[in-house]
Amino acid sequence: MTSLISSENHLALFAVLLGASALGIWSEHKKWLGKVSGIVVTMLLMSGLSMSGFVPVASGADARVPVYELVFDWFIPLSVPMLLLGSNLGRIIREGGKLLVAYLIGAAGVVLGCLLAYALIDLGADSGSAAGVIASTLIGGSMNFVATGEILNFSTHPLFTATIAVDNFAANLFVLLLIAVPSIPFLQRFFARTKPENQEMATKPESVCTPVTMERIALSVFLAAVIAGAGIFANGLLQHLFAVKMNMSILVITVLSVLVANLFPKRLKFLEDTAFAVGLWMMYIFLATIGAATNLQDILHVGPWVLGFYLLVLLIHFLVLLVTAKLFRLDVYEVIVSSAANIMGPSVAAPMAASLGQKKLITPGILVGILGYVIGTFVGVTIALLLS
Repeated sequence: MTSLISSENHLALFAVLLGASALGIWSEHKKWLGKVSGIVVTMLLMSGLSMSGFVPVASGADARVPVYELVFDWFIPLSVPMLLLGSNLGRIIREGGKLLVAYLIGAAGVVLGCLLAYALIDLGADSGSAAGVIASTLIGGSMNFVATGEILNFSTHPLFTATIAVDNFAANLFVLLLIAVPSIPFLQRFFARTKPENQEMATKPESVCTPVTMERIALSVFLAAVIAGAGIFANGLLQHLFAVKMNMSILVITVLSVLVANLFPKRLKFLEDTAFAVGLWMMYIFLATIGAATNLQDILHVGPWVLGFYLLVLLIHFLVLLVTAKLFRLDVYEVIVSSAANIMGPSVAAPMAASLGQKKLITPGILVGILGYVIGTFVGVTIALLLS
């Protein structure tokens, strides 16, 4: 089917992708759409536009779509280094404390949950890949979800988009449970007495966002391009050396990004906020392109099974954390914040700690959430390869 905007009208098609991503980002800050992930808004919009014939589909088309290929080939390799520029592992270990222990065990609970859900719920021939991307997003975040999907050549599969749609609903439902945990008497036997010192203001001031400037944007994109180029070059050498066909470029880029971030943390500090903002924007454009490959009917067909998979993983994760709380004498707020960092990332863990009055858990919540960005892709790919 010929689309209204042809695959050769590059600027118009790119403008649609930019508009869909901008709408998704804008919707995150609106009350009437704020409870729906901006990622879901972007992807559903592009899915509707491609299914209605307004833009060409991103998969199964007779003709190549150069704009989509540009996004697939360039945007993820460039966005990963920018999103990982603030992954200072030394600081995470120093300041994570008990929250770091709880986070790592909670991540193990996600892995255990994925293995159990894989054994009990059949999502089809690509169940292993689905389990991998679900683990990557529940341990890390959307960046890890996309990176894992790309590594596994899973990005245009209906299960991939269904997991994104379900992820928003299941994660929000789980956050509501976390908020209710302190008021559930039965669960209090698992937790140590609440620590009053966590309610005090931290002695170190929280980091202040640095302004986004043209200089910082230029340096961030340049650094990301250098890291991405080195990663793709190294991937070719590794494929030749070990005689493997698997594209490991995103994994290599992730390793190089973390290495650079930890070798030069002070020098790169002033770029962190700018790089993260630009990297997230590029991630939204990539997901808009994925949305153009999405068939809404496929999502509705596999969605209920994916939801069951998600809920079982979250249940196992929470049960593992309850046992952890008992063994390591964690209070209820340490468990809630670490779990929020697992499932929703640092952007939710920090405000949750603040809203609960646990001021000293804000920085550790952010740091362990960033750790998820570092390890999520590796864990997800490992699970997918193990189960495939």
